[in-house]
Amino acid sequence: MKNMKAIHDLKRELVKYGEKIYEASLVIGTGGNISARLDDVIYHKSRGVSLKESMGCDYNEVSLRSAKIISKSCKPSSIELPMHLACYKARPDIGAVIHTHPIYGTVIAGMGAKVGMVSYEFMVAMGSDVPSIGFFTPGSARLAEAVGKVMRSHNGVLLKNHGALVVGKDLKEAFFRAMALERACKIFLLSKLAGKISIIPHID
Repeated sequence: MKNMKAIHDLKRELVKYGEKIYEASLVIGTGGNISARLDDVIYHKSRGVSLKESMGCDYNEVSLRSAKIISKSCKPSSIELPMHLACYKARPDIGAVIHTHPIYGTVIAGMGAKVGMVSYEFMVAMGSDVPSIGFFTPGSARLAEAVGKVMRSHNGVLLKNHGALVVGKDLKEAFFRAMALERACKIFLLSKLAGKISIIPHID
């Protein structure tokens, strides 16, 4: 039997963090998408809905096992649903996925570079470096496969000509990682322009 209170609370969290993502300028318009997991079901943003204006009814209920929509809102899920599902299937500890279109992250992704430990903040947030992958058509099975592969051992990935994606145990952690990743990308780029990138050495 569904825990309606748990579902209601999770949707409130999705709406809250959707607004935070928009206010942080990590997306514009209807770009980006987020999801969160509750047992074997994920709640995923509908297509064409702005994170700034989303409501609880804008999150579709999707079976993690079958990838089928259990309860649909007034609009279909974002085309990026396969990418989100690939993340949850990659690791059981993933409870939330945030995909954004950040400026600095997209620049670094276009360079094909990975973001290393450019700050202690980033090291604490991400736990490892964040690699870049090549361009894959948004919503495609190839993109989902590539992202899922990275998520087996990382908490974030940069998508060439597309944006960034991070995961977390919950929306709070995933949002922190989204912010930390974009901040690290800015540090990385400015350091490169200054002529030197300083990376934290291995810490025991």
